[in-house]
Amino acid sequence: MKAKESSAVFRSRADRMRRLAAALLFAVLAFPSAAAAQRDPFFAALLNFYRALGGVYGDEGPQLSRHLESMSAALTSWDAEIRDWERQLRPRLKEGDPQVALQVRTFLASMYMERGRFDDALREFDEDIKIDPRRAAFPRFKGLIHQLASRTGAAADAFWAAWLLEPADPQNAYRAIAFQSPQLTGDERARALDTLRTVERELVTGTRSPEKALFVNIAGIVDDAGGGMAFVPAAYARGFSLILRGDLDAGVAALGSALAADPLVADAPTRAPAMSQGLAALREGRVTDAVAQFEMAGAHTGKSSEAHRMLATAYGVSGEIAKSIDHLRQAIRLNSRDERSWVALARTLEHTGSVLEAQQVVRDAIAALPDAGALRWQLAALAARDQRTIEGDVTLIAAIDRYVMLAGRGDLYVSLARFARTQLDYPRAVAALRQAITLAPNNLAAHKALGRAYIDDGREDEGYAEFVVALMLDPGDEETRTALARIHLTAGRAERAIEILERSGTLNSSDAVRALGEALVRTGRAAEAEKRLQESERLQAQAVEDDRRQRSAATLSLQAEVRMSERDYSGAIELWRQVMTLRPGSVSTHLRLADALAAAKRLDEAASAYQSAISLDDAPAEPHRRLADVYDALGRREESARARANYSSRKLEELRRR
Repeated sequence: MKAKESSAVFRSRADRMRRLAAALLFAVLAFPSAAAAQRDPFFAALLNFYRALGGVYGDEGPQLSRHLESMSAALTSWDAEIRDWERQLRPRLKEGDPQVALQVRTFLASMYMERGRFDDALREFDEDIKIDPRRAAFPRFKGLIHQLASRTGAAADAFWAAWLLEPADPQNAYRAIAFQSPQLTGDERARALDTLRTVERELVTGTRSPEKALFVNIAGIVDDAGGGMAFVPAAYARGFSLILRGDLDAGVAALGSALAADPLVADAPTRAPAMSQGLAALREGRVTDAVAQFEMAGAHTGKSSEAHRMLATAYGVSGEIAKSIDHLRQAIRLNSRDERSWVALARTLEHTGSVLEAQQVVRDAIAALPDAGALRWQLAALAARDQRTIEGDVTLIAAIDRYVMLAGRGDLYVSLARFARTQLDYPRAVAALRQAITLAPNNLAAHKALGRAYIDDGREDEGYAEFVVALMLDPGDEETRTALARIHLTAGRAERAIEILERSGTLNSSDAVRALGEALVRTGRAAEAEKRLQESERLQAQAVEDDRRQRSAATLSLQAEVRMSERDYSGAIELWRQVMTLRPGSVSTHLRLADALAAAKRLDEAASAYQSAISLDDAPAEPHRRLADVYDALGRREESARARANYSSRKLEELRRR
């Protein structure tokens, strides 16, 4: 995960406590908001620990130990701080003042939630309810705790109780529908839906403002990582899993046990002087010196998987890919559970165009490390490049709970639900998306996807509730408005559908324009309807053509790869040129055309094609290396040296980003 994405994983303590305080209605308390001052140091150390686990430079062992010590120290201070507050506040419960007792117990509950002590928080909320049974915040937070713990029945009952106390609150109305308690009557369900319809009308007319952070998230780690997926290395999965469940002490202990066995710490040969000097040289960008030192160390530490991995890294940065691959394979032979080397080998093969070989490497890696979620996801991503699905996708869905992620799990559930829908497995899609929303309750895409899955499964009321929440998060989202308009059309409310769509401004999708056209037909506005339906057909034809172009490009790419494997480079060149007309901005297409030209010994044309690939946005380092090889073959030594230097510079930057 990129640093920018991973830094968004953790919510600041001040913001978190402020939102909890407001939601729990104890702004009048005389207690400072610094009650969880150790939360930030703990999770900051955890994030730094996760970042260092990649072992990019090979010298991260001491860093990991320091971050682990910081976590332990933060926990100790955090618990001491909570005990101090308990000593100050619990005696006040004996004063006999209900208002004071309410304030004390609510404050303690917020501290326990911050610490992941959810059972203790539930106990305090139960006492709050005995003191003041009229406040909906208390059962609502009980419901959130039960939801996070996957106690669906208890969550539904708590949310129903909150709705009874504040039925006009749209969050309560939504949860009464989304988490239906057996106690919810038909009349109550209808009232909750009426509340959501009122909210929908207010959002459509602009009399209610959107809420980007509609729901409070009580999880210790904010799962929404901006699309990134932070899979945890298999060796550390148990520790992170415990922390994600709120058992921080046991989690830190498990991380410590995993670290003690990690080659970054346990591989004694890596502490040899030559290795230390090589690691320092690599971090400083002195690649030639790093290779020399690693080679020297390798002569004395031939049995060290880490030595081979770091030598492979240095060779990869310098552009000597064959040597890099060879040393990665040696590292894996010495330690078949070396997940870092497996991932690096698959990535290197993919970047150099050996996609089928990369897929086989990932399959071999999964056999050695069956709990490595990152590897399974990498296999699915490699297959997706050819627009194919594989049996591994099904396996990934079935065994998802085995794979631990620091963040991004909600996005993973959304992706898996999409796959389940293509298999018409709507119940599984619904289950995955409910999990996604539990982890990232303000995820717009998850609410829309769950709304569609509910409607596909014949559960229109639940689907409607999800789309209203999506509208609350983003009233301008065309997909959401179209879905709501379709729901109203199906129910015979054509005027409502027209209002929703016409107030959204310009319509860009064929589905939205067609929905408006159909609604206009039903209200007798035939002339307007005809224009809209014609526009819908034009947009639909354009979408079909775009899809056809993408499918054609995929088919031609596959044919070109076959020609490449058969060494029919002229045929491959012609096919790649056809693909380029369909995908003019594709770096990979330019790169494969250049590869075919180079293989056909049409070196000047290959150099031009590589330069074209390099000129495109988001071009990786690899074209520079291949361009350097072509320049070498052409005898253009200075240009080759510059291209190779550009390659090494970009690879070093990639290391820094990782």
